[in-house]
Amino acid sequence: EQHRTMPATKKAKTNDGTPSNRGGGALTSTTIDDLTALTTAQLYSLSSRRHRDESRESVRRAQEERDRAYVSLEQSQRWLERANEHLERQEENAREAHREYMDAKNLLVRVRQASSAAVEMMGGRAAAYAAADDSSDDEGGALGLAGRMSSGGFSMAGSKSRKGKVPFVQDILIEFAKAGELADGKKLADADTELVARKDRSQFANSMKLIEELWTEEEELFLRSGADEIAESLEELKVIAETIAVRCLTKLNEWEGRTDPTPTGHQKPSFISIGTRARRVFVSRKKGEVEEEV
Repeated sequence: EQHRTMPATKKAKTNDGTPSNRGGGALTSTTIDDLTALTTAQLYSLSSRRHRDESRESVRRAQEERDRAYVSLEQSQRWLERANEHLERQEENAREAHREYMDAKNLLVRVRQASSAAVEMMGGRAAAYAAADDSSDDEGGALGLAGRMSSGGFSMAGSKSRKGKVPFVQDILIEFAKAGELADGKKLADADTELVARKDRSQFANSMKLIEELWTEEEELFLRSGADEIAESLEELKVIAETIAVRCLTKLNEWEGRTDPTPTGHQKPSFISIGTRARRVFVSRKKGEVEEEV
């Protein structure tokens, strides 16, 4: 029985006395698993880094979008501020235009009142002198002209019946105002008119210069209104133009040294007559200024 028993197997030893590596197959399998795990970890790491980079790029793009949004917001705010400033200027301009309109309206009211008072005053004087009025006497026809003016004798409509005769200054002023010639602020002598012949431009210029010297601020403002506004106030236009014509004659009589400067019935406010007399006044003034300088 002892001979049948197999002897215990002895492990082979290497030259240095260590057991030989006959179980190398199991060690190789473990190494492959480790390498696989390492490779998988590296892939995960690469994937994580890629996702991290993508996330950073997304954050960078988001920040750029935010910055662009801030810039757009700032631009919008600046545009809004400019729009508000423009709106405020427009509102201020509208308020200023309304104030100017109210001032002009008040001036027009004063012009109408002053013109009506002037016509009434001139009409009263004409009635007072009516008994002493002598149509053949230049000095005796006191204010026959003014009486005819207040009755519309020298209105623009009446000028048609005087076709071919020298127009009166009020006819010229009425034509200018109706056409809106003075609305741009030009001087009276520079306005266009078909009532004045070329050869009479000198007298026309002197008569217009005298009018610019004698008209009131309210009268000038009214005559420089637009054609549409004038069309709505034709009666006031006639009264104002005739009042200016009477004032020109009165001041010329005063400057010429007449005792009573009231215009007489024979004094016509034609632009030639007024221009000629005004020229003498202007020349006399100039001579006086020269003598004062000497």
